[in-house]
Amino acid sequence: MAAALTAAESGARVTLLERRPTLGKKLLATGNGRCNLANRGDPAYFGDPVFADRVLSVCPTAAVLRRLGRWGLRLYTDPEGRVYPATLQASTVLSLLAARLREAGVSIRTGTDITRIDQGPHDWTVTDAQGACLRAERLILATGGLAGGALGNRRSDYALSERLGHRVTPLFAGLAPLEVTLGPLKRLSGLRLPARVSLYTGSQLRACAAGEVLLTDYGLSGICVMQLARDANALLAAGKPAQVALDLSPVFFPETRAWRRLPPVPADSYARTLTLLVDRARRFSQPLTGLVPDALIPHCPAESPERLARFLTELRLPVTGVRPMAQAQITCGGIDTAQVAPDTLSSTLFPGLLFAGETLNVDGDCGGYNLQFAFATGLIAGHAAAS
Repeated sequence: MAAALTAAESGARVTLLERRPTLGKKLLATGNGRCNLANRGDPAYFGDPVFADRVLSVCPTAAVLRRLGRWGLRLYTDPEGRVYPATLQASTVLSLLAARLREAGVSIRTGTDITRIDQGPHDWTVTDAQGACLRAERLILATGGLAGGALGNRRSDYALSERLGHRVTPLFAGLAPLEVTLGPLKRLSGLRLPARVSLYTGSQLRACAAGEVLLTDYGLSGICVMQLARDANALLAAGKPAQVALDLSPVFFPETRAWRRLPPVPADSYARTLTLLVDRARRFSQPLTGLVPDALIPHCPAESPERLARFLTELRLPVTGVRPMAQAQITCGGIDTAQVAPDTLSSTLFPGLLFAGETLNVDGDCGGYNLQFAFATGLIAGHAAAS
């Protein structure tokens, strides 16, 4: 939508082809329906972060927000730097974009399933599932990723580019819950706890995040856990063991709480301080009450304060998998960015073919980074196509 609107405003005659019956179904689900549009903080991108940085140097956060504001969207930035529509409703963003597309004269064809792309001497031909063809001088592929189940796209959407000679890097789920052997916590499904979560392979620390952890029937969820999915997937795909280490000390020491990805550095253990707290509480008949969440108490080792403190700050649990793409928020992998020019999003193989959004091998953390990259690439590609 951003690419089509930008191209139309730049003077091009534009047709937007959408496979689903309506526009923007996936947009409505972003940010739990609140639509986290961007993040004013430091970039947090993976896949090809250098390519992402070059794209965002051409169209930085401020440029994306200015364009959204020019289109009529009022914005709100929370204390953590996450940018939302002022209404905190994704439907506001979708309604605005749809209205601006109509005003700009963009022809919108929903329910159009493209099955083939062909390059001619001077233009492109796209063919849909019914055999109907459409010709255009420029073609932008913004087919998105596989994440989100019914909201996601299909592997065949990447095949459209592959048939033209573009490489697609391995595709796997990102920002997804982890399947974990919970051991002593297996009966606590539904419990939410503030925690620091670290991902290990053997003694090597790979990634850390902090926030609210949700215990589930299959393992662990919550944004901080989902931030580790990319690294966990890479370890498991390489046949390496993966473990998460849960540190629940933020339950007892709220001043240590953080809600973000953290540098992969071992945290200072609060086990010693927690041992003293537990030991002091032993004078009561029910010493853990008021100290440990009630649902957790029956599962805590009670032999000694030292063992309980280690259980609550250094609990290691084996990772057996990452939840499937249907439960992921983003797709890792995509069109190889070595074959795409970051300043125009144009194919280096075919003049007139451009890419935008999640279909590229760039994925970001939670917090608005993925929508920001989608908007930035849409603005760049739309302008370049019209030029």
